[in-house]
Amino acid sequence: MSRPANPKLEDRILTAARKLWHKNGEAGLTMRSVAKAAGTNPPAVYRRFRNRDQLLLALVESYQMELFQVLEPCHTLREFGGCYFDFALQRPREYELLMSGLLARIRKRRPNIELLLTRCAEWLGGSPAQYEDLAMALYCLGHGTVMLVLTRNFPPEEVARMRTVFLRSLDVLVANARKI
Repeated sequence: MSRPANPKLEDRILTAARKLWHKNGEAGLTMRSVAKAAGTNPPAVYRRFRNRDQLLLALVESYQMELFQVLEPCHTLREFGGCYFDFALQRPREYELLMSGLLARIRKRRPNIELLLTRCAEWLGGSPAQYEDLAMALYCLGHGTVMLVLTRNFPPEEVARMRTVFLRSLDVLVANARKI
């Protein structure tokens, strides 16, 4: 007779995977280490996640929703940019996985980009489709600035200045988008 499925086990597995990813990044995340940290065995992990990529995808989706929850209450594009920047710097390993491209290779939906487009339309007028170029420019500017900080291309004492320059640049892009 088989044992009934434990409905909380998947949550324990994801919680363990999140902790391992946060602590050690990609090197620390194996199905075996996740099983051990979750208090189960590797076959139980494989029954819920076919392979490591599926587990990573579940993590990406959860981090994507966390970023969405940070961005959703923003009232301006400047605030949106600042929250994005701060999220990335406060959670660099999570940001690394979020921007790894794993989700884009599997799914086309991108809730945070969709939110940005919707907010552009709400705050600047028009339709979300009108702001695709602006959204791409803001994304590239934000991601590039964040990566320069995370890869230590600038000394730590320059981070606050980089954030300010990023936000000023965002303001210029938004002001120009209003003119088009």
